[in-house]
Amino acid sequence: MNLALHRFLRFAVMGMASLVVARAAVGQARGQNLSPSQITGVVRSQNDNKSLPHIKIQLTASDGEPVDTHYTNSDGTFSFSALPQGTYVLTINDEAYIPYREEVEVLGFPGARVNIALREVVKDKPVVKGEVVSSRELALPQRAQEALRNGLETLFQKQNPAASLAFFQAVLDASAGFYEASYYQGVAYLKLGRKEEAESAFHRAIESSQDHFAEADFALASMLADEGRFADAEKIDRNGLQIQPDAWRGHYELASILLGTNRPSEAEQSALEAGKHVKNYPQLYLLLANIHLRLLRNEAAIEDLNTYLKLDPTGAYGDQARALKAKTEQTLGHASGSPPQHP
Repeated sequence: MNLALHRFLRFAVMGMASLVVARAAVGQARGQNLSPSQITGVVRSQNDNKSLPHIKIQLTASDGEPVDTHYTNSDGTFSFSALPQGTYVLTINDEAYIPYREEVEVLGFPGARVNIALREVVKDKPVVKGEVVSSRELALPQRAQEALRNGLETLFQKQNPAASLAFFQAVLDASAGFYEASYYQGVAYLKLGRKEEAESAFHRAIESSQDHFAEADFALASMLADEGRFADAEKIDRNGLQIQPDAWRGHYELASILLGTNRPSEAEQSALEAGKHVKNYPQLYLLLANIHLRLLRNEAAIEDLNTYLKLDPTGAYGDQARALKAKTEQTLGHASGSPPQHP
C-alpha cells in the first residue's frame, strides 16, 4: 500500500477465474533489469525567471502510482533518483501558481532534465477545493518543515515507514493542526500493517481538517472496504466526494465499494466517472472488467482487459489479466477467434 492506497480488484466472479491484484512496487511493475536513472531539473517563475525554493513536486508513474515527493532546494533545483526506465508524471499544485503537469520519459542513464516555468495565478483567483496548498507547509516553523521533508523522504523514498513516524509526530508537536502529518502517519501505519493505528490517524486527519481534506476520507474508505466494512467505507468515501467532487480516486473507491455490496450497475457508473478525471489508469480497467463480468457483459469485460493489457502489457498482473481474458473468451466460444476445442 502507498499514498494512493488503491485496491485494484478484490472480488471473484462466480464461474469465472478471479483476478486478485495488490499494489506492486514501481520498480517491479516496470521490470527489475533496467538500469536505474533519474529526473533532475529546476523550477523557476515564468514572470521573472527567478528560481523557486520549497516548491512541492509530486512524481507518479504513468498509471497514477505515487513514486516520490520532493521539495525544490534553495536554488530551485530538484532530483528524483534510482528510477527504473519508463514514463513518469511531474505534478505541482501550489496556490500561488497555475497547476503544472508534465510527462517525462526516462530512457536510461543519466536520465531526463526538466526545466519548469510556473505562471503565477491572478491574485483574486480562488484556490480549488481539495488542492494541495503548499502555503500551509511554508507557514510551519522551520524545524517542522524540515521534519515534514524528512518524514516524506523516509516514508516514500527510503521506504521506511517505521522511521517516518517520529518525523510526522515532530510536525504535529510543533503544529497540532497540521492534519497532513496525521494522514501521512496513517499511510505509514498501514504500510506496517498496523490497521487500528492507521484508522485512528486517518480519523484525526479528517477531524483536524474539519472535513476539508478529501484524501484522508478516500484512504480511510479504502482501508475499511478492504476489511469488508462497506457501509462505513461508503459513507466516508461519499463525504470525501462532497469535499472534492472531481477526485478520480473517490469515484474509483466508490465503484469498488459498490461492487463489494453487489451493486454492479451503480459501480459501473462510478468507475466511468473516475475515468473522466484520470486518463489511462490501467487498474481502472481491471475494476471495470470485474464489474462487467458481474453484469454478465463478457464482451465488455474482454474490451476492458484488452485496454488494460495495452496500457500495461508488462505489468505485475499481466499474466492474470491474460488468463482471465482467455477464460472469458472461452466462455463466449471464440477464444483466439475460433470455436473452443472439445475433447
